[in-house]
Amino acid sequence: MLRSVMLTAFVAGIASACSNSTQYVSSWKDPTTRSFHLTHTLAVFMTNDAGMRRMVEDRLAARLPGGMPSYRLIPDNEIQHLDSVKALIGGGGFDGAVVMRLVSEETTVQATVRDFYGYWGYWSSAYDPVYITTHNVYTVESTLYALRDDKLVWMGRSQTVDPKNANKLADYAVNFAVTNMRKDGYIP
Repeated sequence: MLRSVMLTAFVAGIASACSNSTQYVSSWKDPTTRSFHLTHTLAVFMTNDAGMRRMVEDRLAARLPGGMPSYRLIPDNEIQHLDSVKALIGGGGFDGAVVMRLVSEETTVQATVRDFYGYWGYWSSAYDPVYITTHNVYTVESTLYALRDDKLVWMGRSQTVDPKNANKLADYAVNFAVTNMRKDGYIP
């Protein structure tokens, strides 16, 4: 019975380690800023990849109150010109901007020594006792700025393990940011 429970727990652990997941890493909320609800929000994804920028910003803007992707306001060739960006955003009447960026991409390798349970477990594991797993871990930072006050009011970091593709990574990161901004009172 005990061996059956241990085997079930082991298989569940392997299955969860192999599936992609997004986890909370950290968040911060400015204690001096009273909570406010966004009504007209600029969605920004910081990257040099124009296609990726559009894909993430569209997903993010769709989940934000009055969301607008920044690429519709700021052309790709103007991103590096701060004065131009300030003028374009300032004229947009936005009360907030949610800015996302990929902070890191890491590959982790884990070696696990297999246990030998019973004769047949020993037989199948003795010739290959070490099990190697590799995971890709992406850390995304999301920040919320109150544009009227020119102030950072919220920040969150998430880590996603082994997303199937860039679309899934974007979905997981956007969902994390929106869920936590809602929990902290910025999104109704």
